[in-house]
Amino acid sequence: MKHLPFWVDDFPRPTGLTGDLPGECDVLVVGSGLTGLSAALRLAEAGRGVTVIDAGEIAGGASSMNGGMVSPDIKAGVDTVYAVYGPRIAHEMWQASVRSIEIVAEIDRRQGVDALIHRGGMAALGRGGKDLRRFDRIVAWYREKFGVDWEVIDARDIGSLVGGDYFNVALFEPEGYGVHPARLVFGLAAEVKRVGAILVDKCAARSMESTPSGLLVETDKGRVKAGEVILATNGYTTREPSRELARLIVPVGSYIIVTEPVGEEMASRVFPRGSMSYTKKRLLHYMRRTPDDRILIGGRRNLHTGLDLDESATDLRRALLTYFPELESYEITHAWGGNLAVPFDLIPHIGRIDGAWYALGYAGHGVGLATQVGHDLAGMILGEDPPSVFSTIPHDGRFYYNGANPWFLTPASILYRTLDRIGR
Repeated sequence: MKHLPFWVDDFPRPTGLTGDLPGECDVLVVGSGLTGLSAALRLAEAGRGVTVIDAGEIAGGASSMNGGMVSPDIKAGVDTVYAVYGPRIAHEMWQASVRSIEIVAEIDRRQGVDALIHRGGMAALGRGGKDLRRFDRIVAWYREKFGVDWEVIDARDIGSLVGGDYFNVALFEPEGYGVHPARLVFGLAAEVKRVGAILVDKCAARSMESTPSGLLVETDKGRVKAGEVILATNGYTTREPSRELARLIVPVGSYIIVTEPVGEEMASRVFPRGSMSYTKKRLLHYMRRTPDDRILIGGRRNLHTGLDLDESATDLRRALLTYFPELESYEITHAWGGNLAVPFDLIPHIGRIDGAWYALGYAGHGVGLATQVGHDLAGMILGEDPPSVFSTIPHDGRFYYNGANPWFLTPASILYRTLDRIGR
């Protein structure tokens, strides 16, 4: 079993992406995931001198190793946004999440990008009457407020979405689809370079200092003078270069395994439409069929980053066989983990801090939202777009978190596991 992302093993990072750090630029983007690269693409195409730096490899974080699932909505749910901020903000946020689906597809159609989009929909999987009633309530609300074409699928038709006997109800979103995340983000990085931006790897930003013309950023490879700085570090945000930003999000771990290829017949038995799927729980599992007919499952035993990969693989395989015992004979070939960023309100945010812009906080919905939010932020900087809805709501931390030691993840994991077990 390899301890590296299947996607990157299947589609290695292109060579020749990186260059040398310049002494100055119009916009310095810190972080080379989907947020940073999407912003860099729009800015560079508008003629701005853009440099993208990353503490690790280009697109080496969650953007190239996630489950590859795209669908509308945010982690908190726009129903929550509706209750807290009212219908106008909720409708703007819903429309932004819908646009996120479209912008990923637009990038897929660009020169040199082929993310292997599979339009099989997105399915929240459940079992029993309680899940059926909950799905009915969700669909009724979203249909009334946003006119969605979602449907609840019960035990009579569940076999059209998922095989086996474990799940017997689903909430199906037909607009959802799957991508090959490494092909998407590496193709986007190549496009960013093609339009004139500079990509610099192994170049962490350590500090920022305000100057009359912008910010002076100290990095591992020297200083950069930048008119604007975008912090797009998401789940890999640390207290450098901004302690204040680190207080606003919590990095949470997510872990994935894939089987060896199971063949088209077995893959069709497990996921007949190739739908992206997830369990509607707090410590959820997300599952899909890959383009080469492997079965992928991701999730976590608890919320911490850096968990042991072998232990995580054992736990995930146990869950996979609970759902699909027919996969018992197939080997697990890859196990890996990455970080996602969870804001305390479970809503993505755009803002300014320490003189820099920032955009982050997708809480597992990052393939579409990160791409859209980066594009929106670039439009704000260029003066082409009004303020994004994600920049208009408060973004607060908590008094008990300084951005360095999320001690509360252990009790939160225990609580979530208990609530999931009792069905609350």
